[in-house]
Amino acid sequence: MDQVLSKLVEQLTTSGESELNSEKMKELKKICRASDEHINHVYHLLMTQLNEDHAEIRFSAFQIVAELFTRSHQFRTLIISNFQEFLELTVETDYEQPLPPPKEVAQKLKKLAIKLVQEWHEKYGEAYKKLSLGYHFLKQNKKVDFQDMTVETLAERKREEDKKRRLENIYKEKVKQAEEAMKGMLEEIRTNLTEMENCFKLLMPDPFDFFMNDVAVESELEKTEDKAKASSFQAEKEMDLQAPLPGTFDDEQPCCSKDLPPVPLNQRIGESGLSGSSGFQEEDDKGLSKRE
Repeated sequence: MDQVLSKLVEQLTTSGESELNSEKMKELKKICRASDEHINHVYHLLMTQLNEDHAEIRFSAFQIVAELFTRSHQFRTLIISNFQEFLELTVETDYEQPLPPPKEVAQKLKKLAIKLVQEWHEKYGEAYKKLSLGYHFLKQNKKVDFQDMTVETLAERKREEDKKRRLENIYKEKVKQAEEAMKGMLEEIRTNLTEMENCFKLLMPDPFDFFMNDVAVESELEKTEDKAKASSFQAEKEMDLQAPLPGTFDDEQPCCSKDLPPVPLNQRIGESGLSGSSGFQEEDDKGLSKRE
């Protein structure tokens, strides 16, 4: 019988179909109802399939689990006794153990598992303590929103964050390499820009430059005039300092070089008039003497 169960489980989980074969599923249920030993054997077979590195096999195995979980207390006890591993293989609660590809089927498995865990908690949570603990673990620790089945689990968010962080590091490295390359070319770029600017100035001179040149020339001329005035003033100042003060060396100068006091104008006119009239008188006296 064990071989029959093994063959049925393998056929059901490796068919690649999205839905289980109804005839084979009926046969499996019939065998499980016959004995708890068969249930135990099926449980181990299903856990083996849930560990397979293929999302389609896991998805089909989980569908079988869902069928048996609601029909057998023994099967529920076995699943809940190892509930942590069961959640890791179906809901992806372990960040280091992501669900295998294909990704689309893995998402379907995760959504179905979250939905059924919530239903199991509502129906069997009071009777199975571990089931209730597993539900609250998903809700509080793993931040699973049971009201929105499309929400990402904590493991998915961590993977997205890691991916984003890796991309940021790659971009930063590329920017750093570009900056290093630019530093090596900076001097050459500056030289080329200077040469281009000079060429444009030769081809299209700016009238403002001429105005600025005129202003500069005028400024230079003003500076030159100021310097010349300053030099002339300094020379005159030095000459004034070298000239002797009045009356300082009068005793040492000859008498002919001494300054005579000025003579008033009326005095000079009077003296000349008197000397002239006396001359005329002398000539008249001489004339009278000759006539006599």
